[in-house]
Amino acid sequence: MSPQQQVYDEVFKTCLELGYDTYDFLPPSSAKLPFVYVGEQFDQDRDTKTVVYGDVQQTIHIYGNYKNRRQVTDMMNSIKRELRKKRKTDNYYIAIRNINSQILIDESTSQPLLHGTVEVDFTFN
Repeated sequence: MSPQQQVYDEVFKTCLELGYDTYDFLPPSSAKLPFVYVGEQFDQDRDTKTVVYGDVQQTIHIYGNYKNRRQVTDMMNSIKRELRKKRKTDNYYIAIRNINSQILIDESTSQPLLHGTVEVDFTFN
């Protein structure tokens, strides 16, 4: 399995272990709030004669009711805290280089939502 898929799986598993409804796709608008969507991933590989190492940027989306901002921010902070503890996937060592997060208002549904994003910059070897 690729290092990128292992990072994705580790992020997904972490969100599930925290007890969050977690998806690998944006669920229909009927999905129960709050939920997590493990979304976009960007990666850069560096190959040597003996090992592959590189970077993975993983975006995690958190959607919640606009009236419950604290729940969304608590979820974002829990995810960040748990991911900072990760040191290894099945076959690779990982470390977090940087985490960026933000909260947006999402008006794409009949009821406004809070849309939190957590962008985690991993390095692996």
